[in-house]
Amino acid sequence: MPRAPIDHSAPPEDDVSGESRAVHPDGEAPAPDATVNLATSLARHTARQGTRSLSLHQRLTRSLEELTPNEQRIARFLLAHQDELALYNAAELSRLTDVSKATVSRLFRRLGYQDFREARDQARSLRQSGVPVAAAPTADHHQRHYEQECRNLRQALAALDMLDMEALSSALAKAERLQIIGFRNAYPLALHLRQQLLQLRAQVAVLPQPGQSLSEEVARLGADDAVVVFAMRRRPQGLARLLEWLGQAPCTVLLVCDDSLSTIPAGIEHVLRCPLDSVSAFDSYAAAMSQINLLATRLLHDDLVGGRSQIRRVTDTFDVLEELGDG
Repeated sequence: MPRAPIDHSAPPEDDVSGESRAVHPDGEAPAPDATVNLATSLARHTARQGTRSLSLHQRLTRSLEELTPNEQRIARFLLAHQDELALYNAAELSRLTDVSKATVSRLFRRLGYQDFREARDQARSLRQSGVPVAAAPTADHHQRHYEQECRNLRQALAALDMLDMEALSSALAKAERLQIIGFRNAYPLALHLRQQLLQLRAQVAVLPQPGQSLSEEVARLGADDAVVVFAMRRRPQGLARLLEWLGQAPCTVLLVCDDSLSTIPAGIEHVLRCPLDSVSAFDSYAAAMSQINLLATRLLHDDLVGGRSQIRRVTDTFDVLEELGDG
């Protein structure tokens, strides 16, 4: 894999004159003298632009062999502690890796960043957008994971309390058909909600079916239909257009999303926020599964007679077909 170009032009933080020195405080080789003309400046600008789309992890791994020993020490520390990058500033990173602050600054300029802060902001935005950021687990990782899950569940419960459950339950109960839509990581959520609701009522489907288009399914939605859309982060590009379309459709729509979806189209009355925060590399969907459980339970309680009747039919059919084992 070709390495991204590295900008060797930036002088050490405390060498503002651009002149070379015999020995660097870190014991590294001095920067060579160079006359910076217009052509060289343009080339360097192009190199920086070429790396802007790369993550910190990509820049570090592609450039690791070309870094000085002290820069490699910083790079290896960052590769092992990427989930903690947001907690540091340049001075703390210098202390933790036992190199000078000038070396820290020079490393990030060589990687194509303006400074350490830009790299830290990029790492924050990547994780907040759902990009997995791997790091070595800390000794208290399990405890931190559990505490974050508890925070997510409390936040999910608060979101349910803000939902007009009476109006939503009534609309879902009256719907002739209930359609559930979920893409990528949200697809298992859609399947799980369907599995729960099939035990309570008929006419529950996940859209689109494998290999089928979505337009053919949603084009027939009417006032007697209800749609649940799971719109978690790292959403497909066309989902925003689908939500706009559903907002104008005559059906009832429940949108389940995380906080990264800031714009809710007009016409979508029911919105349920779900936290995905995690101390690990991957988003957590435990709170979303809990919300599904509570939503299905509420629908069962709203129609106990019909729900219990459907549960008996499903259970009897399991017995006849002998699909389930003991337990």
